[in-house]
Amino acid sequence: MSEGPNELREVDWRRCCSFLEILRTFRMAIHPAKLALCFLGLAASFWIAVAFDQVFKTDVGGQSFFENMRQLGTQGLWGQWALPYIDGKTWDDFFQFAMRPLSAGRDLLSLSIAYWQEARWFALVNTVVSLLIWAYVGGAVARMAAVRFAREETVPLKRALAFSCRKWPSLVMSPLIPFIALVFVGLLLYVFTGLPMMIPYVGEVLIPVLFFLTFTVGLLMALIFVGGVFSLGLQWPTIAAEGSDSFDAISRSIAYISSRPWRYLFYTVFAAAYGCITFIFVKFVTYLTLWLTHEAVGIFTWGKLTRMWAEPTWTNPWPQTGAEAMVPGAEMVHAEVFGSIVIAVFAWIIFGLMIAYLISFCISSQTIIYFLLRRSVDATDVEEVYLEESEEEQLPIEEKAEAPEKAPEGEGEKAET
Repeated sequence: MSEGPNELREVDWRRCCSFLEILRTFRMAIHPAKLALCFLGLAASFWIAVAFDQVFKTDVGGQSFFENMRQLGTQGLWGQWALPYIDGKTWDDFFQFAMRPLSAGRDLLSLSIAYWQEARWFALVNTVVSLLIWAYVGGAVARMAAVRFAREETVPLKRALAFSCRKWPSLVMSPLIPFIALVFVGLLLYVFTGLPMMIPYVGEVLIPVLFFLTFTVGLLMALIFVGGVFSLGLQWPTIAAEGSDSFDAISRSIAYISSRPWRYLFYTVFAAAYGCITFIFVKFVTYLTLWLTHEAVGIFTWGKLTRMWAEPTWTNPWPQTGAEAMVPGAEMVHAEVFGSIVIAVFAWIIFGLMIAYLISFCISSQTIIYFLLRRSVDATDVEEVYLEESEEEQLPIEEKAEAPEKAPEGEGEKAET
């Protein structure tokens, strides 16, 4: 037995503290292909909704859909920059600023509920169209994130879109199946309990028996609703990682969350906090892009750019268009009005890419969380991911053990003697 001192090897913190794997989300989320794909999905779903708004003539909160979303993005998501001990700001102000993505998500949920209450047909059509678009986009982004996390391999955008196209029916149905089941159970509850209670005199007598069945089925509906809502984030990563169908995505997601609820909650909270911190950096880079562009170009335009595009500020870096873009006291000719519109379009593209980062981050973080939960529950290595035949052929092949060199004939004879 060796009497030498024991050597302390390097600690693999990512293996001991598996939640640290979530720190890889930022690098995965800023991939240009993911950002471009999320931006296109965001633009398509937004402008289709704006077109539907012109048809249904919705007016929720006294504003159109375009105005509501613009206010949600510029005021809700961007927020007021606040640093502690500067201009009288406190740590509470900074915390509210840092949590802007979560606040914007809450406001978006409230706005969606308002549309379902006041403009049901618009909400229904917009939800269906958005699901069709984002099932395709989200499946491709989750596929790229899954292969990147498991194998450190980059999936080309064309191949990821092809995978999402093949799995598109499962990607669309996986969020719908729990709620279809919820509606079906609700209809059964109405048929077997609601209708008999409408019978005069007999319905009142059957109340004890019917309500025992009603609360039992109501508990089942509550479980279906909770399972469907909490499993939404893991369904597309499941299909992307396993290449399975919608039923497998639902069963795996619910099984992993129910087996490790506190672990899943901790992973989600850690990912949300990390996402909020990285989003501050993304917003800072976005503002610098607009401000430096304005300052660099404005030096050589002798005031013309200022008339078309006011200097971006921390509170509102997004330019207006047309007459709204004019600086007080300045006059624009028609050509400058056109220029202000073009500048605003490019600025809003940058704004869309900023939001696309949040979407890419959410999908990528949920994909990593799925792999971590799968390893904890099923003891499956994170390196295991579904690969198609075309992908297996292009992945690096493990080096084969070299065959021993054949000894020369003379040396072989000597060895035998």
